[in-house]
Amino acid sequence: MTSGAASAVVALDIGGTKIASAIGDAGGELRRWRTLPTEAERGAERVLESAIALANEVLCEERASGGDVRAMGVSTMGLTRVDRVDLAPNVPGWEDLKIPAVIDKAFPELPAAFGNDVKLAALAELVWGALAGVTSGVYLNLGTGIAATLVVGGQVVEGAHGAAGEIGYWLTDGFATARMAADGAVPTEEALGGRGVARQAAALFGRPVEVAELVARAEDDQRAEVLLQSVWDQIGALVANLAIVCDPEVLVLGGGYVRSDHFPIDAIARFVARAVPYPPRLCALASRATLRSTGRWPWRSATASASRAPVRAPPQERAVVEDPHSDSECRPRQDPARR
Repeated sequence: MTSGAASAVVALDIGGTKIASAIGDAGGELRRWRTLPTEAERGAERVLESAIALANEVLCEERASGGDVRAMGVSTMGLTRVDRVDLAPNVPGWEDLKIPAVIDKAFPELPAAFGNDVKLAALAELVWGALAGVTSGVYLNLGTGIAATLVVGGQVVEGAHGAAGEIGYWLTDGFATARMAADGAVPTEEALGGRGVARQAAALFGRPVEVAELVARAEDDQRAEVLLQSVWDQIGALVANLAIVCDPEVLVLGGGYVRSDHFPIDAIARFVARAVPYPPRLCALASRATLRSTGRWPWRSATASASRAPVRAPPQERAVVEDPHSDSECRPRQDPARR
């Protein structure tokens, strides 16, 4: 795909909480941005149908105004393979979908590339945001899903299977439990992810309670306050342990939790400063524009071949699905000699 001013891509981000789509140009600007709730309880096929309908709505509007759309970028949870999706427990049945084939059938004229949402968010930060110019860094998503992306030598670490940073599978108590990865369990995500916390709140109050309501109730309900403080404490420990393992210059926090005005970034920064030998600079992404940089997808001519095989752009050139702007709220790293 060429990078001329008229060329554009359809960006589609399918998350555990919401679906977003937009048209992006070669300069990274978005237009026709649309979102809708995922409603994971409907099941995988219905969610994917809704995502395709949303992307098609955006595409049709763009073409009706004379836009030149050349390709499509799809970001979603888990690891998208040709015949399945690995490590995607948030939407029932998502792991059984053949997403590339479905997207190819829905948009046969558009070469498509697929990627993991958290890794693509980290790539955005590498190119435009808080990780730009950083040799060693971490991007940590805290929301419906819990996952991280490691940056070493200025490059995203994929791992042998593309699963580096899937810390949702960490064992919460540090030892074997009745259910682990082989049983389909995601221990840390089930304990600290949005749906896991909502389940704990529902058990506590005897009715469905979402995280936003839990946060609001914590103002004057001691039970809610205790549960919420436990979640924040565990997230603080998670951030600190990641920093100890990876020794990053910068650790970027993103996701639904972080966008909340109640997210305790200052308390977490203080905890990390005490717990980590060489504390990193912490940055909390403040913006809600999750697709802002998706439009700049520099396709090489080879990716638009007539084979129509699903492709992945080379490192540093994939679609970007998280806002990279420097409106991130950062906390300076502290010299351990001064602590």
